[in-house]
Amino acid sequence: MFRKLAWVLGGLAAAVVAVYALTVLLVKPVSMDLSLIGQGKPSLVLAYENFSPTGGVALEGLRALRGDHEDKVQFIVADLGTPDGLGFARRHRLVDGQAVLLDSQGAPIGAWMLSENPTAVSKRLDKLLDTSR
Repeated sequence: MFRKLAWVLGGLAAAVVAVYALTVLLVKPVSMDLSLIGQGKPSLVLAYENFSPTGGVALEGLRALRGDHEDKVQFIVADLGTPDGLGFARRHRLVDGQAVLLDSQGAPIGAWMLSENPTAVSKRLDKLLDTSR
């Protein structure tokens, strides 16, 4: 009985470790380094609150955008649970799930909710990037 329980718990632990490892390997983390802003490349910064449904949807939207735009813009998360992230969001008047596009010197170009239709967000980002040049 105990042997069977040990095998089941061991298998469960192995499955959890495998899922975690695959997530870390397949999902490239988004930078939280706000000091990168204004260093020569435009930045799309998401105001993100942990464990918030709005923030979660917006983070997935940010990851989807990153695939097509990573060569043109850097993607950064301003964690609202940290003093730096909260200060950034207040300076730019952002709420959870909202992103701001900043030019290569760090000046704001535009802001919007990333929970919008992904195609519309991608087109808006392209348009803002084109007009900022």
